Amino acid sequence: MTHDVVWWEIETPDPAGARAFYGALFGWTFERAFDGPGSELGRDYWLIRRGDGDGVGRGIGGLQAALPGQPAPAAGVRLYVRVDDLEATVARAVALGAVSERGRTLLGGDDHWFANVRDPQGISLGLWTSRPAA
Repeated sequence: MTHDVVWWEIETPDPAGARAFYGALFGWTFERAFDGPGSELGRDYWLIRRGDGDGVGRGIGGLQAALPGQPAPAAGVRLYVRVDDLEATVARAVALGAVSERGRTLLGGDDHWFANVRDPQGISLGLWTSRPAA
């Protein structure tokens, strides 16, 4: 049995800002699935789509509004997204309002590199590549 990640969610007090950031950074699109307090989830919720049919039939993840008065969690799961050009993606994220937390870092003895940024909503995001720096 494999243990692939099959779903993940971004919870934020600024869903519009998060959709704009991740849409511009990765080209993701968002499909509204639940509308506000009267919905099944009791909050606004969007399915995140990549456009190529990946995921579990409903997209690759979800984005939900934090409940009123609830800040984005300070601790939680960090999402790592595979990118082709690590430095260019970090630069684009920073241009879109993110803060660089860690530059290109080689995993010891491996041929994979990662970097971390904090998005404009304060959520930590990992970027991952197997390509060496140019």
